[in-house]
Amino acid sequence: MEEKSFRFTAPLEVIRGTLKSTVIFVPEAILEKLPKGRIRTEGTMNGTPFALAIQYKKDRSRYLVVGSILRRAAKLKEGDRVQVIFRLTDPNKLVIPEELEAVLAQDAEAAEIWNTFTQGYQRSLVYYITSVKNIDSRIKRAFEIVEKSKMRALSGQKAKTKKEKE
Repeated sequence: MEEKSFRFTAPLEVIRGTLKSTVIFVPEAILEKLPKGRIRTEGTMNGTPFALAIQYKKDRSRYLVVGSILRRAAKLKEGDRVQVIFRLTDPNKLVIPEELEAVLAQDAEAAEIWNTFTQGYQRSLVYYITSVKNIDSRIKRAFEIVEKSKMRALSGQKAKTKKEKE
């Protein structure tokens, strides 16, 4: 079965709220063809690959957040017209980088802790690892995450309960 892809061209815009974000709004004509609920995508922006979730605003519009790493890679600045081509992906699928996979395979305690994290938290940790290109830096970050998780020192991680400390 062939996967359906969507394409559109829209400007890179800045929205301000709690934080300033650069975004590309998804046209209404495409939104009407998308399923309800969480939507994760993979595709390209001006030929640069991305994997992003479609976000929601209170006014019911939807957009893709274009972070600084993607903006630099695609050579985009505010106001640029961007050609977006994407397809839907399984929102529950998480690709674990081989550096982290290897570290977790060697450390049962770390793997057990990893499995207690929500998928969203896992996704943010995976992004932290994969946001650098240098393989040595990726390995270093994988070890860093594993060690911090065992000490319950990751940002947002719950501290050990009294029972776990015993």
